[in-house]
Amino acid sequence: MYDEETLEFIKEREENLGGRLLLRTYATWFAEVAGERREFGVFMYSDGDTLVIEDFFRPSKVLGYEIETKREKERKKNYRKMEIFLPVERIDSISLVTKGKAETALKTGNINIPPSGGISKVFCRTVTMIKTENRTFFFEIPDHKKFINDINRFKNKEK
Repeated sequence: MYDEETLEFIKEREENLGGRLLLRTYATWFAEVAGERREFGVFMYSDGDTLVIEDFFRPSKVLGYEIETKREKERKKNYRKMEIFLPVERIDSISLVTKGKAETALKTGNINIPPSGGISKVFCRTVTMIKTENRTFFFEIPDHKKFINDINRFKNKEK
């Protein structure tokens, strides 16, 4: 199942939120319009009331060995941990959009993006878009349908 380090990590997150984690997933790509952007793994979890988005420093590796260059040391020194706490009730909408349209929104700030249709779901890389009153996030997650079902269940207070 889970090793001891993973169980301790989950327990710590549950203690911070004050409840059991009802949702745990990850995003291989994350971006916020006029905000943070991460190209590597981002951990996302929720107790049903708050969606937490958190990242971790990921050292560069070649063949499994960490790179020890000046550039890599500088990157580690300049790393800022990202933690976003988003109340579930503030989520206005969740939709699937193409990554290309998400990238355009990040550049232009125009967040009026139509959901992905049948053809674009098949032929384009898609990401999940979450809109709140004043923020827009994009995630590349493994299971969009499960994520949206879980968030809707939380919003309807069905934990």
